[in-house]
Amino acid sequence: MSFGHNRRLASVTILAAGLLVAPCLAADRLGTAGPIRSFGGKVCNIDFKAVMRGECDPPPVASPLPAEHRSQARVERARQLISVPRVEQAILELDAAIADDPSNSAALLLRGRLKIPGDLNGAITDIERVLRIDPENSSALATRAYLLQGQNDQIALRDATRAVALGPENVDAFWIRAVILSRLDGLDEAERDLNSAIAVEPDEPRTLLSRAQIRMMLGKASEAENDATAVLALRHASEALQIRAVVRATSGNYAGALDDLNAILGKPEDPSPMVSGRPEFVDLYIQRALALVRTGKPAEAKRDLESIVRYGGARAVSRMQLYLRSHGFPDVKLDGVRSDQLDDAILACFVNDACGRGIAIRG
Repeated sequence: MSFGHNRRLASVTILAAGLLVAPCLAADRLGTAGPIRSFGGKVCNIDFKAVMRGECDPPPVASPLPAEHRSQARVERARQLISVPRVEQAILELDAAIADDPSNSAALLLRGRLKIPGDLNGAITDIERVLRIDPENSSALATRAYLLQGQNDQIALRDATRAVALGPENVDAFWIRAVILSRLDGLDEAERDLNSAIAVEPDEPRTLLSRAQIRMMLGKASEAENDATAVLALRHASEALQIRAVVRATSGNYAGALDDLNAILGKPEDPSPMVSGRPEFVDLYIQRALALVRTGKPAEAKRDLESIVRYGGARAVSRMQLYLRSHGFPDVKLDGVRSDQLDDAILACFVNDACGRGIAIRG
């Protein structure tokens, strides 16, 4: 089974990687372009309600300052508010910074980035204003490229390429171009961009995670696992655990895959409160059922089949039935209903490498 068949699961997480908000240990929490890398980070020894009342906010900017200096001071205060995190207040501070100095491109760029993903129209408006002020702003070009992906990938790629040329050490610009290239099936080029980004900033979780995904799709099993492990050394990330679990299972390391899947879902006998009806969780239950069978735990695997039905419903059951019918189990009914016959067929499928991996990927 080629790693290319794992592209569907990888594509679920590749976009999510662009919106990571969990705290990380990278030196630059905000980054330079595209979505903010991570929010928070400032330690406040007060309760959450007090934080939300503003008791951890930095002091206000002194009003007697000249307008240009006051505007720059407001940008710095906004950055500190993001670290609390008080994002709405940070945007208000940037509004005031731009009112003080409408040509403050740093304020416009940061405000535009903070509007991703909730206000994409507002984000593009701010980024276009930056580019009118400074047409060769690498971070603004990269951010516009990020916003254009999926709407006009060719123009997005053009902007990202120019951003990289103007900012050869702009890690986020390389990451953004890699995301766009991956959409266009330029996986080798995407990996090279991520290599360039990681050479500049080796411990940035977002780029490491994206390279793990790309390498998984390229069939580079050990390299993908190493990148996912590197992300996990920096912070807990379910996306990295998912990638490593898939890589380990495809490599035949079902015990390792089971460890990673248990870390996401909780042990089979003790379901995690994280679980929901989201499609990726159904896929993970299928992956874990396979790992459980391959590690000699069919009873636990059956409990995961119950979870697949609970969270995936008739649609998930029908997809598995359809796969089984076309891969050596012609007597399986196509009725979307779980049965003992279906359980037996699934468990028998899981015993076979090709069938088990196929249903785990397509199920």
